[in-house]
Amino acid sequence: MHVLIIEDEPLVASDLECFLSELGADSCDLVETERAAVAAALDHAPDLITADCRLREGSGVDAVASIRRSLGSIPVVFITGDPRGCDTRDDMTHMLVKPIRWLDLATAVASHNLPPAASGL
Repeated sequence: MHVLIIEDEPLVASDLECFLSELGADSCDLVETERAAVAAALDHAPDLITADCRLREGSGVDAVASIRRSLGSIPVVFITGDPRGCDTRDDMTHMLVKPIRWLDLATAVASHNLPPAASGL
């Protein structure tokens, strides 16, 4: 399972990478901007995306929309400090509010029926 982590706070991105690896991610791309997220996804299509809604450069919501237009419906877990303006829920999307509980992230990842190693549960 390949995960695209869209997060402009390096410590949060690093923590997400470590935890997602424990859940079975084989590889992760960490990006901080909307533009970098789209480029990374087109270079290596993700099985799962985690995205902060608001970035210093661009928007995680807009990045996910662009990626989905190009690659189709990919499961997403939005992780944000302020869910206002991040109303993007659908059957392939979860929303977690910072500070996140790792159990909530594990549950969100497992709900997407990703490859068996990805559940880690």
